[in-house]
Amino acid sequence: MPTSLALNASARPNVAPLDGIELARLQGLSREHIVAVEGEEVRGYALVFAHDHAYDGEEFLALRPLIARPFLYIDQVVVLRSLQGTGIGRQMYGAIERSALLVRASSLCCEVNAMPPNPGALAFHSRLGFSAVGSLATGDGRTVHLLRKRLRGARR
Repeated sequence: MPTSLALNASARPNVAPLDGIELARLQGLSREHIVAVEGEEVRGYALVFAHDHAYDGEEFLALRPLIARPFLYIDQVVVLRSLQGTGIGRQMYGAIERSALLVRASSLCCEVNAMPPNPGALAFHSRLGFSAVGSLATGDGRTVHLLRKRLRGARR
């Protein structure tokens, strides 16, 4: 039975590595996180933070001055490799978007690796309506695309 930590390990280098202590810390910063479960099997997860959370992720901090508030930031999304392409990721993003509208967020934001490249994730986000608002050379040697999706129906 995969856990969120096992899923995280299987998705590297497309997501930052997590250990139990860091995962617990991140879980304590937000109520917006999503875990896709069937029975007792974790099929995917998404770490999600609101613009005003005390999250200190480098990409999140780079997006804050670029995006009008309020927004939700999707830090990591991982789907069990054998289930990719089955709609689980799309379902999780749908749930995140519904949460965003409930908290009156006007945008969803995230980042996708440009180097090392992650063309599948970039295509997925493009299909969902995300577009680039910038790029960032990260402290750990990656380059990422900073993405935003403006939400229709957001109350301003």
